[in-house]
Amino acid sequence: MERQIDFQCWKDLEEKVRSLEEESPEPEQGGHFSQLLFRGQASHNWALETTLDRAKTTLTDLADYYRLSALAKTRIETFTSHSWQDIDYMAIAKLLTNYDPVHTIYSLPHYDFFTYLRHHGFPSPLLDWSRSLYIAAFFAIQKPIGDRVAIFVYQEYAGSGKYNSSKDPQIHGLGPNIKSDPRHFDQQAEYTICIKFDDGRWCIGKHTDVFLLDRKGQDRLWKFTFPSSEAAKIMKQLKHYNISAYSLFHSEDALLQDLAGELIY
Repeated sequence: MERQIDFQCWKDLEEKVRSLEEESPEPEQGGHFSQLLFRGQASHNWALETTLDRAKTTLTDLADYYRLSALAKTRIETFTSHSWQDIDYMAIAKLLTNYDPVHTIYSLPHYDFFTYLRHHGFPSPLLDWSRSLYIAAFFAIQKPIGDRVAIFVYQEYAGSGKYNSSKDPQIHGLGPNIKSDPRHFDQQAEYTICIKFDDGRWCIGKHTDVFLLDRKGQDRLWKFTFPSSEAAKIMKQLKHYNISAYSLFHSEDALLQDLAGELIY
């Protein structure tokens, strides 16, 4: 279940995150506690959704998403210098009829291409997080909407192995170690996918449905909000950590955005 705390200042939020990190013992003390992941959102009213959720599409079958990705891949390769491994849609569709999360999900086929799509605006079932609280803060305060912004904190494993039922949606962390767009590394990104086995095939689920299950020892989520009026102070702090639009995106637009912030605002 989501735990929401509304902070009045950024320093209190930092202290709370440090306390959560201290709750996770060292590996040799027993149990498995995964690293905290962070996601910043420009409005505290926004739900925790993937870009595919926000696209309001009726697409739910994971195999169908592979088919559309294969079509996108040929066009992207035509107009850019990029290339990826061929997507054998029919073989993947067959694979995704088997209930075997070890092989079908933890080794998500074409995961590297999926992260490229996510970073460049193609609707994705991947929810992106950062291992850095401060990078998440940048995304929350870069262009705030309304008087409060939010940072979600997620921990997949909290002391034990995960229990999943084939009837319920499941969240799976996919890990950072892939060949991907440079933004993946600059943003210290990791990704989760929510899936469920429905009517003999893997389908795309919603992360929020998993948190409603409120299972102990896994899938812990917190929502921290703080005033957007803190943005200028936090941006000054992030500058000391070399966190800026250009350091995270390395585009000309991002460079000019940083220059405007330094020279005009």
